[in-house]
Amino acid sequence: MDDQYFALAYRGEARCPVFLNGVLHEEFAEGAFDRPMTYGWQHDAPRQGPPDDLPAELWLVTKDRSYGFDFHTAFGGHVVSAGFLELLRAGGAGDWQVSRLQVVSAKGRPIPAKEYYFVRFPRSALLSTERLVDLERSRIDLRRDGQVKKVWELRFAESPERDFFLLDSVALSGVAFCSRRFAEAAERLGPKGVEFVPLPGIGSLQSA
Repeated sequence: MDDQYFALAYRGEARCPVFLNGVLHEEFAEGAFDRPMTYGWQHDAPRQGPPDDLPAELWLVTKDRSYGFDFHTAFGGHVVSAGFLELLRAGGAGDWQVSRLQVVSAKGRPIPAKEYYFVRFPRSALLSTERLVDLERSRIDLRRDGQVKKVWELRFAESPERDFFLLDSVALSGVAFCSRRFAEAAERLGPKGVEFVPLPGIGSLQSA
């Protein structure tokens, strides 16, 4: 069963930076790049209860010159191309929200880029690590309090019910997983900046 699932890892390519040198805002204004992100839809927003729903549109204000990637984990969610978004819509990815992105420079000018969207999975949509992961067959370093510290090999105790998913472990925060079916569909897209690493070995993986 383990070889039927993959982790999404970063792959270095032209126009696919490791880190997105930008910020998300609900609108563009002069000096937007230097303004902090303080919105109720952020996961770390200082508020009671779940974050607000995403707005229909967001602005990615960046100092990068251009983008060509198809999937990138950033801003507490994922920046995805229109092609990758269609994969999520076609496959079983559970509950998620999406905003269309306007990608501009710090001066407000559009940069060379694909059509992008910001996708966020609420915490309620994350799959249970305790239920899904086979701790005896996996290679995992635990903290003294029993929390996961480092994952070297990941094996599932049962088949996840989705083709694209995230786990609720802090140690695996930001790491996306998918089924072989999803990975094969994505490879037909010819994705940039991301590769699909078969489980169980994910010890040196850099998440996409």
